[in-house]
Amino acid sequence: MSRGLPKKVANLLEKAKESALLAVDIYNKPKTAFRSGGFIVLMCIAWTSLLHAVFERQGVKYYRKKGKRRYEVVDGDYRTWELTECAKYFYHYPNNPVFKNIDFFVTLRNKIEHRFMPIIDPSISGECQALLLNFEELIVKEFGDVHSIVESLFIPLQFTTQRKSLPRTKQDEKVFSFIKQFRDSLTEDVANSQQYAFKAFFIPKIGNHRNSSDVAIEFVRFDPADPAEMAQYEKMIVGIKEKVVSVVNPGHYKPSTVLAMINSKAKIDKGMGWHTQMWKKYQVRPPTQCKNPRDCKVEFCQYDEPHKDYIYTDNWVAMLIEKELQSL
Repeated sequence: MSRGLPKKVANLLEKAKESALLAVDIYNKPKTAFRSGGFIVLMCIAWTSLLHAVFERQGVKYYRKKGKRRYEVVDGDYRTWELTECAKYFYHYPNNPVFKNIDFFVTLRNKIEHRFMPIIDPSISGECQALLLNFEELIVKEFGDVHSIVESLFIPLQFTTQRKSLPRTKQDEKVFSFIKQFRDSLTEDVANSQQYAFKAFFIPKIGNHRNSSDVAIEFVRFDPADPAEMAQYEKMIVGIKEKVVSVVNPGHYKPSTVLAMINSKAKIDKGMGWHTQMWKKYQVRPPTQCKNPRDCKVEFCQYDEPHKDYIYTDNWVAMLIEKELQSL
């Protein structure tokens, strides 16, 4: 039992961790054919329990209402929010990559829970990995390192990432069609976010000393807002995969372009002063001439080192239209 937490919070937290560990156990077993299906169902349970634990500790009434005053009751218990409702409440903004990752799996779970579809496993491995990493990040953020599940997890040994192609049925095609449509609906920022789908290159690690390569695989965290650091990773990636870049900073805009997009979509006429008020209100970037200009909410804004100014994302445009201009 988790010390220092109310009993209900502790129970929900333990359920969340147990479900996540069972999900990984199923996914990593070599002979498991119901790999993705079992993982998705158990991770949805894990995420629901984790968010319920957060709400319970915060005093949030995470129950479905029946009318204005009454809550829905099922078998004598209040009917709690399902995962999508929990995620919407917690992440607020629907274009958040973590929310989009959860939303993807809730819909996919509903489509495959009564089907046997090992054929989709290779197609969604990136989203599966992100679902687990996001879970770990949130549980540590909300409840501390003592509840981390990282030490219980290992990267499984594999012979190859390639699998024999299997014939697709009509039902398979419907699910693959959903996966494609969902990915196509994402903004560029979300689609490229590691929080939506984790992507990695495995590079052979060469050790200069006997003990320097004891760990076969290491995850190195990097800061996407640091151009110098990203440039180093880009050099490594180019050595593995040929990459063609057609434009610089795709999906990022200067304030004047942001205003033009907003004024065109919302049929209004907002000026630069309004935009300044907005970035200050939502604290998406630091004040001018601050010591750390890179301290941005990268989902909405990033510091452009070569030009010494800030550029804004599709998410920023969408959020301003949704939150500030919807009622106009």
